[in-house]
Amino acid sequence: MSYIQKSVPFHLQVYEIIKEKILSGELKGGERIYENKISQELGVSRSPVREALRMLEQDEFLVYNPPSGHIVNPMNFEDMEEIYQCRMAIEPFAARLALESIREEDISALEQCVKEAKEYHNKKQFHKVIEVNTRFHDLIVEKCRNSRLKAFIQKTRTLAILSRVSEFQCYQREDGYLAEHEGILEAINMRDKNELEKRLRDHIMNDYLFYKEQLNKRKKEIIS
Repeated sequence: MSYIQKSVPFHLQVYEIIKEKILSGELKGGERIYENKISQELGVSRSPVREALRMLEQDEFLVYNPPSGHIVNPMNFEDMEEIYQCRMAIEPFAARLALESIREEDISALEQCVKEAKEYHNKKQFHKVIEVNTRFHDLIVEKCRNSRLKAFIQKTRTLAILSRVSEFQCYQREDGYLAEHEGILEAINMRDKNELEKRLRDHIMNDYLFYKEQLNKRKKEIIS
């Protein structure tokens, strides 16, 4: 049960609560969102709920499907493919820019992310792994000092998580990504822009190829 705080605008809190339920898989692709139910559960009027749903639709977490109303965006593999193409084109360039601003304290924060990801991985708490890995990428992008680039990357990466949750709820890369993050960190320590771009692009590509492989396996299982 989530609690609403009076000190923060209600619609922003409702937005974050619903967004978290979508990204965690609690609310699944195609599932209808009931405005009245959310209002009752959170103890707020329908006005902030309506505004939160509008924002979630604008950010592509929800789609409006008359006459049913809002449903969780039922993203498919084609959506994921487009999103990963954007990520592979943009994120490595942002990392290249970021390298000029990354300091020792930033490297320490990235090392902490890798450490936490290993711990959560060993505990098989993959939702937490996703959170920490997202923070790892965010820390790098934050240093690129380009607000428009950061906003675009933030949206595409969040949509990538949404597409994975929608299409591949039972799948999670169980190896490789930790070593890839360590490799990215190594390139940062070497201050090698070209190597950093390459390793980050390879990392994003490997993510994409993993989920593409899972889709092919699923299709074969359905056929057989």
